[in-house]
Amino acid sequence: MSLNSYDDHLERKPNGEQIPSEKKISTFEKVTSGIFRKLLILFLITYLFPECSSFGPKNAQSSLIIVHMTIVKDEMIMDELIDPRFQKVTLKKGDKTFEYNESSEHYYYFQNLKEGQYEIHDAVHLLNRGASDFAFGSTKQPTKIDIDFDRKDIEKSRVDLQPGTVVFLGSFHVTVDFKFQEEPKITIRYSKSNEEELAAMEHLYKNFPRTGWGQKAKNRLKLLSSFAQ
Repeated sequence: MSLNSYDDHLERKPNGEQIPSEKKISTFEKVTSGIFRKLLILFLITYLFPECSSFGPKNAQSSLIIVHMTIVKDEMIMDELIDPRFQKVTLKKGDKTFEYNESSEHYYYFQNLKEGQYEIHDAVHLLNRGASDFAFGSTKQPTKIDIDFDRKDIEKSRVDLQPGTVVFLGSFHVTVDFKFQEEPKITIRYSKSNEEELAAMEHLYKNFPRTGWGQKAKNRLKLLSSFAQ
């Protein structure tokens, strides 16, 4: 190897001493591998342990509203059987609307809300989200189901939210009957019982036990159970 060829693989320290470039590459690899490990750990924490992410109260005054909502249709396609949930659920407070931040099965969570009066506002269920994009039989299937809540159901759902609390707004059971060459008939049944609230709090605590919301649900469960005795 010529002198010039060898010098191409050397670097110099500030004092002029030559150092093989392999040391520089080794240091670079250590730094990049360290960054990669940190990113991998962050990814695992965020996606494998979602309750450790942003789902939790910002401060002691933050509150959470739980909405339970199910849907049953007389004609279903395969992807609807797999995930019959709503893609949009909103609450209303005055002139402002709020979409849910987190969901678990048929429960929808609206977190870090300020005190005030809230009510149900809107819900949308998208159809044919998978490979199926055709109508079954002779019915004319729409692309989505937009729920139009009755005024009486809206009024029944109103809750006065207090700071630092977890509140169950109620259950909405939606039934959709597809009609031949007509818009589907949508029926909504609203209910709110102690048993439904207990189930909602238990579900929240079971699925998010280490979050602030889970702990508040646990305290609410104890209170509700004492009333039932």
